[in-house]
Amino acid sequence: MQSITPKQHSVLRMVDRHIRRYGYAPSVREIASQTGRTVGAAHKILERLEERGRISRGKGQARSIEVL
Repeated sequence: MQSITPKQHSVLRMVDRHIRRYGYAPSVREIASQTGRTVGAAHKILERLEERGRISRGKGQARSIEVL
């Protein structure tokens, strides 16, 4: 498993907390809003986290992020 950047780590923590609290994953817009990033930046961070094996996402499915 590859290491992740501090920005990626903050998004990963936010996603994990949201899932634990609400029982489902946050939307990309919620991630962007809660971490102070644009939707595009949040999407790229999620892509990198998936490439590094930290999360999995369902293709074309909303709120399908799973922390590994």
